[in-house]
Formats: sequence, C-alpha cells, structure tokens
Amino acid sequence: MYQGKGGIRWTVKRDTVEPGNEKSGYYAEHCRGSENRRHSQSLDQFGSSGLRAERLCKKEKGMDRSKKIRVIAGSLVVISVVHYLYLFPVRLSVTRELVSRAYFFPIILAALWFGFRGGVLVPVIVSVICLPYSIIAKGQHRVFFYDEILQMFLFILVGVIVGILKDREQRQRTFNEKLQALAALGETMASLAHEMKNILIPIRGFLRRIRDNHSLDNKVAAYLEIVDTESAKLDKITQDMLSFGRFAPLQRKEVEVSSLVEDLKRMLHDEFRDSRVHLICRCECRTPVNLDAEKVRQGLVNLLQNALHASPKGGEVRLLADCDRRAVKFVVEDQGAGIPAANLDRIFHPFFTTKARGTGLGLAITQRIVREHGGYIQVKSVPGNGTRFTLVFPILGETLVPSDDFLRPNTKGD
Repeated sequence: MYQGKGGIRWTVKRDTVEPGNEKSGYYAEHCRGSENRRHSQSLDQFGSSGLRAERLCKKEKGMDRSKKIRVIAGSLVVISVVHYLYLFPVRLSVTRELVSRAYFFPIILAALWFGFRGGVLVPVIVSVICLPYSIIAKGQHRVFFYDEILQMFLFILVGVIVGILKDREQRQRTFNEKLQALAALGETMASLAHEMKNILIPIRGFLRRIRDNHSLDNKVAAYLEIVDTESAKLDKITQDMLSFGRFAPLQRKEVEVSSLVEDLKRMLHDEFRDSRVHLICRCECRTPVNLDAEKVRQGLVNLLQNALHASPKGGEVRLLADCDRRAVKFVVEDQGAGIPAANLDRIFHPFFTTKARGTGLGLAITQRIVREHGGYIQVKSVPGNGTRFTLVFPILGETLVPSDDFLRPNTKGD
C-alpha cells in the first residue's frame, strides 16, 4: 500500500498481474484525505455562494419594489401639484383635462406592477387627492363636479380591471412554468425509470433461476427472499415513475363498475388479510360506463393501498361506488390517523410523502388519471378520524368541476 498525493492510497493486488501487463493488477481506492477536505471546502464555498446569491436576489427585488413605489409616488405628487395650479378659477380648458387624465399613468403602472392591490389602492389615493378639487368645483360649476366624480369612478374601474387582468396573467404564467417543470421532470423520471427497469429485469430473472434450480439452505434462502422483496419494491417505484413520466392516452371502453370493484377486492384480498384490515366493497352502479378500466383500477389501487397503510390493525377500509346518468363516483374511506391540515394542499404534489419509504407519486398519478377523464378528486380528512377520497368520472364525456351539485361527496357522519 502506498500513500500518494492528495490522500490517495494505492493498493497493489499481486495475484491479478498478467504477464506483460503489470498495470492490470493495480487499482486505486480513493479514501478520506486532503482531497476530500478540498472537495468539502469547495462544496461549502459553493453553498455559501448560493446563499449569498439568493440574499442578493431578494435584496434586488426589494430595491426594485421600492423604486417602483417611488416612481408612482413621485408621479402622483407632480400631477397633483400641476392639477391644483388650475384650481382657481375653475374653468374648462384642454390643459386641465390633460392634467386630470394624467392620473391614469400612475394608476395603470401600479396595477401592472402590483396587480389587483395596486390597482385598487392607487385609484383610492387619487380619488382622495381629487376630492377637495371636486368639492370646490361644486360650488362654482356643477358640471365640473359631476365630471370629477365620474373621473374618480373611472380611475377605480380602470385600476381594478387592469389589476385583475395582471393577476390572471401572472397566475397563468406561474401555471405554465409549473407545467413546463413537470414535463421536464416527467421526461427525466421516465428515462431514469427505463434504465432502472433494464437493470432490474436480469436481476429478478436470475434470482428466480437461482431459487428454482438450486437447493439452498435456510440462511441463503432467507437472504434471497430479502433480495426478492426489496427488488420488488424497487420495481414498484420504477412502475410509478414510468406511469407518471409517460402517461399513455386513455383507452376508453364500456366497463361494468361492479366487475371493476370485484376485481379490486380479489386483487387486494391477501394484502389486507395479512395486515388484518377489513376491506369492505359495495357497488350501487349497474350501468356500464365508458372509462379506461386499467387506469381507473390503478388509481383506486393507489388509494386503497394508502388507506391500508394508514389503518390500524382491526380497522376497516371502505370502497363505495355509485353512479347516475351523468357520472360515476368512487369513495375510499379509512379509519386511520387522518391527514394534517397543513399537508392537505400538498398531498397531490409529485414526490410529497410522509412515508419513510414512499415515492410520493401515487396520489399525483391518481389525480392525473381522474383529470384526464374530465373528472375531479376531493379529499376530506379529520385528524384522528380517518380520510375520505372521492373520485368523480363523467359518463357523457363532459368535464365536471367540484362545484357541480351532483354526486357531491357526503360529509363525515352521514
């Protein structure tokens, strides 16, 4: 063993040296040393630089905001001074009209820079500034008074409209950025999951051959059982990543909801029995519906497995199905600890999970399946009193929204 530069130790492995190729018997082991310390210092410096950049960015945003406020305030002061120069005598003139219309400049700027709040606050300030002028004008020329009142109303109206449009544009831009980020994330996940799948296929295949074709003692068999279990979990993770990253188009066909519910009950019976949790299924829908049965089954399996993991031993998980002429509804209820209120808005985000070994993709996939069908998903959870998920799928191909009065999920205690 030799100590080289940078804390690298070289180990000579003599038994693998081939004649004429002495270098083939050497391999390097990179250990902790000064090189690692330099890497750590570089990472620390990189992290510190990132924090400084973030603070600088926040500081620049604050300065930019203060500059905008100063521009709006300055323009209000200048316009107000010029406006009040024409206070006496009150007279109709092109200059006065132009000066009074100049208030639209800070109003529109405030709405464009600060959205609805700026579009409301600045017109109110302008109206307060113009109010004394209107009162004085009332005593001299009533027409000027009504003209000023109408103009204050237009100030507020224009500010509100521009502010609302700006907020809507900002929300749409944020939504588009999220969609682009999710699309890029989905492509990355799909590529990664594909490579993981390619690795898992031979591992699990050779594992089965070893278990089938060799007589193994108990200890080796137990080790192989662990390998099989863990590789199955990894296979489930890759399946979730592929499902989220490469969402195939829907394959709609007529489905008997009762048959779908029975299939789910048979599929999950052993898993629920082993966990000593009762699975209760009930279907009140006797009409065939037009759905992608495989995807709907996948979404319900995700919910039922989550309910199983959240349920105590001896608890119950209910799957209820119902329909009418417009939609079919599935309800999954459990008697677990519930979801904290702080997490309810995040449970459908990709990779958000409170499980120690979860991927955080199950609910995101389920929500995507429901939305692709034109339906919606709702959740009601009471800490300590379980959780209820309601999935609503349209039958007629229309898009449903949660505000529909039809097929709303019942509240707890019905």
